[in-house]
Amino acid sequence: MCRPGTIGILGGMGPFATAAFYRKILEMTPARKDWEHIRTIIDSNPHIPSRSRHVLYGEESPVAGMIDSCNRLANYPVDFIVIPCNSACYFLDQVQPHVSIPILNIMQVTVASLAGKLPVGAAVAVCGSAVTYRHRTYERFLLESGFTFVSHDQRCQDEIEGLIERIKTDDITEECSRTFKSVVDHLQMTLGADAIILGCTEFGSLPEISSTVPLIDSSYELARYTVEYALSCCQI
Repeated sequence: MCRPGTIGILGGMGPFATAAFYRKILEMTPARKDWEHIRTIIDSNPHIPSRSRHVLYGEESPVAGMIDSCNRLANYPVDFIVIPCNSACYFLDQVQPHVSIPILNIMQVTVASLAGKLPVGAAVAVCGSAVTYRHRTYERFLLESGFTFVSHDQRCQDEIEGLIERIKTDDITEECSRTFKSVVDHLQMTLGADAIILGCTEFGSLPEISSTVPLIDSSYELARYTVEYALSCCQI
């Protein structure tokens, strides 16, 4: 009997986003019985230093904590690791050399999912945290794939970050949905975005928002790819 590869999830950044991400994995797995689901080990480690505070204020780097948690997962052992946090994946170049198994990059996975959904040259905006915004972490992947990167100003970013912080505390209200819809409308109508990447996994906890442009949820795309990857690691 073929056994899928074991998934390792480095979570806790934040905890609600991790919970929503794992639920997506369960929902996407073609399982009819409990034992047909994929074995998954989750290290929900909310004590890894803040990625945003490191970038904004020079506080402690999250790299050492990420390396430690990834190696704990690798030693479990798991077959590969996913990190449902866009900000954390900015540091993967510093983490992966110290970890013996693959760590999937949520940004690369999300942009790859656009192939066939959007025409070449389409303008794509990204809603994400301070790390994602300041370092334009999606821009390289979008340009390499033939898309145009749409940038927004700090005022718009402040609204996005405020919304992310509310979701992190599970303070999800109708006002959150209205704020999010306002941001989406601004990116589309004012800045000309043909699609918007939800480049923070916290957005995966929001109710579905109607939009006339595609909203690409990075949490959803990583969960979908994680299931595919685990099934491709099938072992006897």
